[in-house]
Amino acid sequence: MKNINDFLSNLTDNATHIISNPKTIEDLQKRGVKFDTTTPKTQEQIIDDLFQKRKSIALAAISKFPATPSIAIPTIAFLYDEIRECILFGLNGAAISLCGVLVEFSLKHAIVKKVQGNTYNKTEWDRIESKELGPTIEEARKYNIIDKKMREALTSFKDTVRNPYLHYNIKKITKNVIANNVKKVDVNRQQVEEVNLHAEDNPIIWGFAKRFVDRETVFKVFNFADSVVKYLFEKHV
Repeated sequence: MKNINDFLSNLTDNATHIISNPKTIEDLQKRGVKFDTTTPKTQEQIIDDLFQKRKSIALAAISKFPATPSIAIPTIAFLYDEIRECILFGLNGAAISLCGVLVEFSLKHAIVKKVQGNTYNKTEWDRIESKELGPTIEEARKYNIIDKKMREALTSFKDTVRNPYLHYNIKKITKNVIANNVKKVDVNRQQVEEVNLHAEDNPIIWGFAKRFVDRETVFKVFNFADSVVKYLFEKHV
């Protein structure tokens, strides 16, 4: 058998992620395996590193943002700003959740506008604010605020994006993610097997898979939310 340190060092070279049971780490340490240690950074150094890392990503992302529509109610603009800020700081999951909020709030505002007109009415706002998104979509269709095609798009968005993210249905979010050619290591036998891990039923990689989904879909979701807002406000408000 190879020296356990050499065996693990060869495997970890160029690895992007390493996942282990804490008990395995404890056993390896008892066997004399050496783990790399780093000098603890100050809080200022940690913040500097974080902002420097995010800067290049933010510069690439900022050009992809849709423009905020010119509308009277400032809450819509605030939501656009919050979504952008989340993306700039790498909080793509939070940005996707806020896109769901943006769609729902905009749809409810369009209904109130249709029913009540320009005058704010507390009773009407309280009524519509208590509605779930599904019934809100149906009410918007009833008032001809949205057409059949938009109703179908909104229902699909509700079921596949908005609800899974707001309720953190991790299996629904990660169901299509597969990590291919993952090295599964038996440290006792020093054996390596390559496997494909399906994220949906593998809690160990749920977090990694969700981050991948968040990053890959955030602009698609933001653009959809933006298209809904502009559809509603260009047509009705």
